[in-house]
Amino acid sequence: MEQEWQNDAGALTAQAIPQKDVEQACFHALGLVGRNCEYLEQHLARVGADEQTRQAVNDISAAAARLDRTMNEVMTLLDFLRAEEPPQLSPLDLCQMLQQIAAQADMVQEQLDVELTLDYGGLTSCRVMADCSDAELLCLHLLSNALHACGAGGKVQLTLRRYESFWKLTVLDDGCGLPETSREAWLENRRCFLGGAGLGLLLCRECCRRMGWDLQVEQRAPEKGTRAVVTIPLCDEPMPEPTVELRSDCSPVRTQQQYQLRNMLVRELRTMPERGGMEDL
Repeated sequence: MEQEWQNDAGALTAQAIPQKDVEQACFHALGLVGRNCEYLEQHLARVGADEQTRQAVNDISAAAARLDRTMNEVMTLLDFLRAEEPPQLSPLDLCQMLQQIAAQADMVQEQLDVELTLDYGGLTSCRVMADCSDAELLCLHLLSNALHACGAGGKVQLTLRRYESFWKLTVLDDGCGLPETSREAWLENRRCFLGGAGLGLLLCRECCRRMGWDLQVEQRAPEKGTRAVVTIPLCDEPMPEPTVELRSDCSPVRTQQQYQLRNMLVRELRTMPERGGMEDL
């Protein structure tokens, strides 16, 4: 009997999970929460409300955004587990993607009071073999981790350098650091990442594995904060010359990519409640 139970339990696979039904149920509920938050915000703006009531609605909205992000992370991991073939890699200008992310520095500064900078050493392009969706997911999650770790007045720097056989993308922050260093560091890290499921770094590592990249995360020393380093192989095969669209600032493709990246970052910033909210009390 025990052997039969083990065989039945071993039959469960990622393909057996009704992913679409789970997505529909969860995101339908999240949609209702979001619409009701919008209604409450509009209602309170008309009738007036005390600061604590307004903050409570803001915290509910931020919590719903974090739950939405966590569900997306879980569904993405399930997609990775269900994939029967590795992703098809194609040429990607990493410099362009990083520039599009860094173009949102004003929004990050305004909402979080964190300075976001990009240093790519004067490179005009950095063409790598990648899955565009995986590369965007990787960069935005590494940025999100750095932003969560920083307090007001913090700094996050994206750095890209080329070496003899690889590119190196580094994300530096001066935030809470890794939790393993001390009890105080663990408590500060827990406070900064309160409400998260810890799936972001797992997704980053899986994105790198799928593309043949490498990710290392380490404590900065002697400075405070964390250093995440992505090592990207140089292309073995000759790369085609960039098209006019890739070089044009007004290219429809580039405009669409920037719009998508901005929307992804906006959604991520919504997961961070305003400092001083009821969640922090």
